[in-house]
Amino acid sequence: MSTAVPALPLTSIQEAMWTAYRIAPDSAAYNIVMPLRLSGRVDPVAMDAAVTTVGERQELLRSVFAEHGGRPVRTASDAPVVRLELRDLDGIDEDGLLRAAEEAGARPFRLESGTFRVVLLRRADDDWALVTSAHHIVSDFTSRWLLVRDVLDAYAAHAAGTAPGWRPLKGSYTEHAAAELAHTASEAGLRAAVAWRESVAGSAPAELPLDRPRPRVRSLRGDTVVRRLDPEAADGIGAAAGAAGVTPFAYLLAVFQSLTHRWTGQDDFLLGVPASSRSGRGQRDVIGCFLNTIPVRAEFGTGTTFRDAAAQAGERIMRGMLGVRYPCGLAFPQATLFRAALFLVHMDRMEPPVPNVPPGRAVGRAIPYAGLGIALIDVPQQEGQLDLLLRIEQTPEGVTAVFSYDTDVLDRTTVERFADGYERMLTAAVRDPDARITDVELAAEADLDAVLALGSGETGAFDDFNSFDDLNSFDSFEKAWDHR
Repeated sequence: MSTAVPALPLTSIQEAMWTAYRIAPDSAAYNIVMPLRLSGRVDPVAMDAAVTTVGERQELLRSVFAEHGGRPVRTASDAPVVRLELRDLDGIDEDGLLRAAEEAGARPFRLESGTFRVVLLRRADDDWALVTSAHHIVSDFTSRWLLVRDVLDAYAAHAAGTAPGWRPLKGSYTEHAAAELAHTASEAGLRAAVAWRESVAGSAPAELPLDRPRPRVRSLRGDTVVRRLDPEAADGIGAAAGAAGVTPFAYLLAVFQSLTHRWTGQDDFLLGVPASSRSGRGQRDVIGCFLNTIPVRAEFGTGTTFRDAAAQAGERIMRGMLGVRYPCGLAFPQATLFRAALFLVHMDRMEPPVPNVPPGRAVGRAIPYAGLGIALIDVPQQEGQLDLLLRIEQTPEGVTAVFSYDTDVLDRTTVERFADGYERMLTAAVRDPDARITDVELAAEADLDAVLALGSGETGAFDDFNSFDDLNSFDSFEKAWDHR
């Protein structure tokens, strides 16, 4: 009798992640990391048992990937494939601990042997860092928190000599992948593919002016520029969005589209908006890459106002959500749809709500959980996936814009100028939603020549399929904003 482990179905986004991995196997661009500072006494034996227990619970954490017959395949073992890594850094200084946490999360994965890791760093008996890291092929921004939550819940249970009190998993990623395959082959799926193609017909990806030609093979290396948005503008987003009849997220997207229009000179272009493809309660506790990215079309005229752009963005987001179950990449197998994207990161909908780290700080505010004090450590991640990826994050001190970019094609000074422009555009949009976008002054006079010089950058014709992270829900930002 054969003892071969059966191959399991991959989702479309997993196949895209595999392609990115094969292009740059030593890149950490697709690592999803959530490092925590732990205060209190930690039992490493209980933490090791917790990691094993979580590996047994979550199917994708027992999975590895390979290629057979030119196609990627996934297999899952019955036993966990990863154990806790413990490093004793006794006496190391604060900066050393934070560097060690960043390095632990940024180590590239070998998908043929494992897709996640948990590293426990000891600085002193009451001072630790816990670093969870997973490749994007098995994770997303919701799943990174599910992984941490499951590990900490299992740790508390093992430390107390009990079993974790988790809700039973009522679904699996294998079922999700099978459902996607069935949907894409169905009449409803075929209609969704047609709808995707019709929604972008005649448009093109936003092409930011580049500092260097696009390489034929991307290195997937990047960097990040972080800005705390002006408090007055951040506080006014909710009212401005309400006046325009859209969510704050749609308003922030409209500002991003408006700035892109001004920088590129394109009147009709596409940006990416990541959205979760989780459906139903059966998937709410399942770790995996539940992701589709909506190609949101933006069209501008000489008289377009921020109110106009916001209404358009809101309507097209909602229209796109109707097709979120169908991976849009399947409708355009040979095309690049987006080189820039915007998404929202917030923790207040999670339990517990670990605060994001304010700009200029390395560690966020601590909260109690699982008998420990836990606080988020700021580490760079998702750098180099796209030409430009903007994350909007809520922190206890305000709203932060995080611009991650591809250093193959953009310089830091260029992205800093773009960030300047976003701040100026947002301020103008909040002050007067009826202002014409073409009337907003984006740069000080001394910077105009440098900005205009960007137009001489060359662009290449080759790029691989790109992917982005998930937005938990489009209206959650509005709810979160009301309770900041």
